[in-house]
Amino acid sequence: RGSQRSLPAPPPLPPSLPRRSPADLPRAAPPPHPRAPRRAPPRPPPRARCSPTASPAPVPTRRTPPPPAPPRLPPTAPPPPLPPPPPPEFLDPCLSYGRRCRLKYEDGFESGYLDEAKWNIEVRNDGIRGDGDEEQFYVRDGVEVSGGKVHLKLYYDSSRTSAQRARCNADELRYSTEPAGRSICERSAARHPTGFFSGRINTKDKVEVLHGVVEARVKLADRNDYSWSAFWALGTQVGSRGWPFCGESEITEMWTTSTQWSKWKDGVGDAMRPAFTLHSYHSVPGDFAAARANKQAWVSYNEGAYADGTYDPHGYNDYRWVKMPNKIAWFVNERPVAEAWNGGGQVRMRIHNGRWWGGEFGDGLWAPFDDPRNPMFLIFNLAFGSGVSLGGAKDINRFRKNGELDRASMEYVRVWEVAS
Repeated sequence: RGSQRSLPAPPPLPPSLPRRSPADLPRAAPPPHPRAPRRAPPRPPPRARCSPTASPAPVPTRRTPPPPAPPRLPPTAPPPPLPPPPPPEFLDPCLSYGRRCRLKYEDGFESGYLDEAKWNIEVRNDGIRGDGDEEQFYVRDGVEVSGGKVHLKLYYDSSRTSAQRARCNADELRYSTEPAGRSICERSAARHPTGFFSGRINTKDKVEVLHGVVEARVKLADRNDYSWSAFWALGTQVGSRGWPFCGESEITEMWTTSTQWSKWKDGVGDAMRPAFTLHSYHSVPGDFAAARANKQAWVSYNEGAYADGTYDPHGYNDYRWVKMPNKIAWFVNERPVAEAWNGGGQVRMRIHNGRWWGGEFGDGLWAPFDDPRNPMFLIFNLAFGSGVSLGGAKDINRFRKNGELDRASMEYVRVWEVAS
């Protein structure tokens, strides 16, 4: 422990560097954001293939051509809406009776003339009643087609020019010859024209129906006191068996004046009340020719009238007449009116919306209505001045003024025939 030693001196420090501020220090790049995409390093410029003084040629790039545009289609209008389906009754009115029908004939009278391939225009003096009971002379001038309708015109012509060029054709249409020995045309020629003319058309030998449906829109005559218009069906055996043995059915008929029987019957024959009928006979005669001499002894009438509120007596009404095996039915403006059926060979009837003739309603034989040899044809006529009006008392002189007195019109008719 003696004297203390002196330690050697430390080496000299290196010269001190100049101090830098934090701003002079190099900054490190911030770490990349975890969601930031990595950028590719820039590509080096392309090397020139020519002398260093030449400008570099542009590098061609391939571009995918855009797809071709679709062709432009011409604008099209939207398709029209489908019409509502027609009611099943129009398609086949027989379906509700367990049958299928085909439309045999339809006429809307749009052509401006009557289709005489389907209709006959009758020419005859007097109507269905003989020896002056009715005043009209049926002529071609009494039938007119205009405005989509067929019109039967009742008019007075003091010159009687329509009669001068008229030729009776009732015998050609094979109506019955009366037992007196004179044909209808012989009787027509013997009767002096009264000056009253009208129209009557029928479908005999052209459109006939054994079983089917007849539909029509009809306006009956309504303008004077003695008009009697009807749309009805008659058996084709009228020429061989006569009436009532051929059978008859009024689809609709109307008097403008109360008839003589309206005073003692139940409303049938009242003025301005459409009626329906089913004429037959009581028993089978041994000799039809002899029976025609006293037809009224054989007639079963079966007449009824449409009920108030079911029809317009001054306008158009839609009628439907259904004729099926063992059954016949009447409708007006889609309302059931009455029906008849074969009850053991006898006519039986029931009323729905109408009035009937008491004990005479539902009488006679059914035979003429289902006889395949006796289909029925249609008649549309306008009579004038029948003796049944006002009990036979007539005062027609006040109508002797030239011009039209009345008319009955039909807008369409359809005839359906049972196919199966």
